[in-house]
Amino acid sequence: MRNTTRRLLGAAALLALSATGLLGGTASASPGKTPEAGDDRATVAEGNVDIGQPGNACEVVGLPGEEKTLPAGTFTVDGVNITITANPEGYVLTGVVVKGGNAYNVYDAADLGELAWEDLHPPINSSDGPAGISHWFVCVENKVTVTTTTPASTTPASTTSSTPVTTTDETTSTTTTTDSVAVTPTTTSAPAAVAGADDSDLANTGFSGGWMLIVGLALVAAGAAFVASPKLRTLLRR
Repeated sequence: MRNTTRRLLGAAALLALSATGLLGGTASASPGKTPEAGDDRATVAEGNVDIGQPGNACEVVGLPGEEKTLPAGTFTVDGVNITITANPEGYVLTGVVVKGGNAYNVYDAADLGELAWEDLHPPINSSDGPAGISHWFVCVENKVTVTTTTPASTTPASTTSSTPVTTTDETTSTTTTTDSVAVTPTTTSAPAAVAGADDSDLANTGFSGGWMLIVGLALVAAGAAFVASPKLRTLLRR
């Protein structure tokens, strides 16, 4: 009886040791596979990260800016591939995070170059292809507007020049054109002068001297007669 009991205990212990060795060998024979990015532009990381988790997801993955989902019209999704064509309004993209399986790919904008960014995907899984997209988000910074100020040119208040200045007076000839206007002659009536008795060229003053001429002629004739007649002289002497 005692021998039977000892045999049973030994078999149980052997079975336990065998099971332990088998499990340990299985565990060591199936090590976990390291995730691969499958894209030279991406950096792969294990675990999970998403918007809404404690802290800033962009800080967790090492990208500058804040976490954000892109609005429609700035991207397209084709199977496991994402193409981003534009920055969201008022922001600049700094990177993209694409999660799939038990890992995620981090794409830095510096490694992607100019938009569009094509064929962004999750890490490679056991099928040697990208895992299905679990979720993805972008990191952004506010767009900086650069204002350029052009300094105003300074003009000196006064400038002294030693160069003589020659001033030329230009005479402008002005031609005045006068339209011909018909002028109606005006007739003015003046009182006619009264003709005098004398037709001489002297102006007529209105005074008649004809009788004085007659008297003068008579005196001349008397004098001539006095000189010519001795008797008359004798008579006058008496």
